[in-house]
Amino acid sequence: MGNELQTPKRSHPVLQALLLADHIYTDQSGKRVICGTFSRIFCSQFPTLTSFSCFAFVLLVDVVGEVELQLRLVSLDDNEILMESSKAKIRSESPLTPLDIVFQIPPLPLPREGIYSFECWTDGTMIGSVRLKAGPLPTN
Repeated sequence: MGNELQTPKRSHPVLQALLLADHIYTDQSGKRVICGTFSRIFCSQFPTLTSFSCFAFVLLVDVVGEVELQLRLVSLDDNEILMESSKAKIRSESPLTPLDIVFQIPPLPLPREGIYSFECWTDGTMIGSVRLKAGPLPTN
């Protein structure tokens, strides 16, 4: 009973960072520069499609071999998937090596004011998310 060999379960990567930003670029030394991080969007009306694209920075560890990575925007009001990125295949030779991935995100469809979830999925499992609040333009 205690001497049986078992195939180890494949664990999912660990999400160490997920940031939304106005722009992300790589400098001459190879470092990522993340400009204008945000967790709120102000809109003049709803429903709307934002007038800008943005970027998502994803930092993963414990990637074993090859995995598929995908981002989703989900309405927390009704769990509707509003946007899905294309699936990116990423590979690591060592689970100890951190991998950073940058996605360019098209304009976001926001059907109503509220809280949205920006989710990170690998091989069909959500490994983390950040919240995004959409609201009306502030009045002064």
